[in-house]
Amino acid sequence: MLIKYILYHEDPDSLKSGKLVISGWIRQYRKQTDLCFMNLNDGSCPQGIQVICDKENDETIFNELDSINVGCYIKLTGNLVDSPAKGQKYEIQICNIIEYNDCPIQEYPIEKNIKLPTLRKMAHLRCRTKTFGCVYRIRNTVLYETHNFWQKNDFLHLDPNIITTNECEGGAGVFTVSEIMDKDIKDIPTIEKTSKIDYSNDHFRKQTYLTVSSQLQLEGLACGMGNCYTTNKSFRSEHSLTYKHMSEFTHLEIEMVDCSNMDLMKMGQKYIEYIITQVYNKNYDDIVELNKFVCKGLLDKFNKLKNLKFYYKTYDECVNDIQKHSKIKCLYGEDLSSEMEEFLTKYNNGAVFVYDWPLSIKSFYMKQKEKDLCENFDLLMPFNIGELIGGSMREHNLEKLIENMTNKNVSKDGLEWYIDLRRFGSIPHGGFGLGLDRLIMLVSGMTNIKDVVPYPVYYQSCDC
Repeated sequence: MLIKYILYHEDPDSLKSGKLVISGWIRQYRKQTDLCFMNLNDGSCPQGIQVICDKENDETIFNELDSINVGCYIKLTGNLVDSPAKGQKYEIQICNIIEYNDCPIQEYPIEKNIKLPTLRKMAHLRCRTKTFGCVYRIRNTVLYETHNFWQKNDFLHLDPNIITTNECEGGAGVFTVSEIMDKDIKDIPTIEKTSKIDYSNDHFRKQTYLTVSSQLQLEGLACGMGNCYTTNKSFRSEHSLTYKHMSEFTHLEIEMVDCSNMDLMKMGQKYIEYIITQVYNKNYDDIVELNKFVCKGLLDKFNKLKNLKFYYKTYDECVNDIQKHSKIKCLYGEDLSSEMEEFLTKYNNGAVFVYDWPLSIKSFYMKQKEKDLCENFDLLMPFNIGELIGGSMREHNLEKLIENMTNKNVSKDGLEWYIDLRRFGSIPHGGFGLGLDRLIMLVSGMTNIKDVVPYPVYYQSCDC
């Protein structure tokens, strides 16, 4: 039986009538002259449950526990009894040890009060700590409720390919997928009279990449299936070691048909509000545990998140606010820096949708609104999250799309299929992308994105 089913049972006293079978990893262990105590956790809840063995009741089992210590896995049967200790209502009295697996305590690297940067170097074991147990349960809720939300709103979950021939964002940094790189340097084929690699005999007979975004393919699906979404992984080869950048991340992307830019923003707000509510309701014990030590102030933060206000401001208005009410140097026509994003959320005391950006600094696929603007938006979140969502209406007019590609020097090679979407039954549509790992940072209180991903892959680091 999972430990959470014991601790959160509607009538725990009813479990006292028979023996229970539980298992898990020993998080704390203490053996005295005639009593042995251990905290057993199976990952189902933050508390774990105390297990005790009295030498007077069963000396054989008591002596067997000499071989057990912190880090060991154990499966046992026991009786649920009232606990005399503070902070716990029930505990388990051992009746029988079914099995256990050793853990050499001298070599076990998980120590009390171990620091987060140290734990990043042992991603395979850090889930056994109380902190990461809480974070990963919150992550599970975010992913599960993400699907619930979009399914309830009649979106189809369709995951496009992650090996692709296009770079989508352009300049975002791509990883090449290749077989020929396994050869010795002297055997890697090159194009005659150049130093460029010849991919014509590679796996796909052309250069291909790990996707930076599934947007373009998702557009194709939406333009035949209606509203859809994906939770694909995306990959960026930026040389960045900031607290909110990864080389591989979980990417929520949606595409809506017959919609407006405001519809997209409202849908993004509705989704975020839903996730905040669900995490608070389903992971309250995890939030309380994180609030004690690692993420102090998380409970107060949730009180603010549950009442978070969302503001809708044009790019022009935001630039004016920065220029008039801060000392940050800000020029019209430039992207917003992290410092500017933080100022805007603090100045407005909430989340800020910044929409109608200059077309000159945005992607070729964004729909032109006026001569110099496009119908797009970025959602800026407080608490040092910064940009959480980027979205836009897509240019569905064939001539306009080709004109945008020409103006931005985007080659049509490899994007003929994308242009076809505008040629055959085009429809007004738009969508957005959201980094789910950043959203998990927001609701878990963790301040580094590497600490919300089970096996983080980032610049200069890929260990598992």
